[in-house]
Amino acid sequence: MRELTVIGVDLAGTPRNPSGFAKLCGDQLETREIYSDADILELCERSRPKVVAIDAPLSLPARGNLRLADESLIERGFRVFPPTFKSMRSLTERGMRIASELRAKGIRVIEIHPRTSGMALFGTPDRAAWVPEFQKHGWRLKPLASEHEIDAVAAAITGLLWLEKKTEEIGNPLEGAIVIPRGWLRVPARA
Repeated sequence: MRELTVIGVDLAGTPRNPSGFAKLCGDQLETREIYSDADILELCERSRPKVVAIDAPLSLPARGNLRLADESLIERGFRVFPPTFKSMRSLTERGMRIASELRAKGIRVIEIHPRTSGMALFGTPDRAAWVPEFQKHGWRLKPLASEHEIDAVAAAITGLLWLEKKTEEIGNPLEGAIVIPRGWLRVPARA
């Protein structure tokens, strides 16, 4: 499974701001910041991933401000913002649009939350602590990688674990689910 290509995207609410992009294939890790929807879609399609894991709400609540997935993560002590908040609305709409276009091209897409994945994988929401953990597993980030790229790597790792059936889906199929690593799973270090 480790040789499959997985993409992680830390999506910005607007193309004016950088989105993080991570392509994970075995020991190979590529990251960058990208801006336009067209660039995101083109890089994903060209990479032919088994899954694209996106850090953005990919659905709206059936009613109210929170989806069941958001409420469940909050109950577990994670900090998530409602997809309907004014500051989140453009991110949610952009995420839904990109996910729809990728799915129309036959690419599987999942929603993730990187801080939750970081807690589940490494026991901390602190991105700076994740980077040495990535390296222990053979995934080397370029020097001075942005927080968006770090979040995109956490998304890609969550996508890889999803393929390996080592995740759980929080929420429901009608309203959308957030994929998180199962329990307090630790990614085993490479030999």
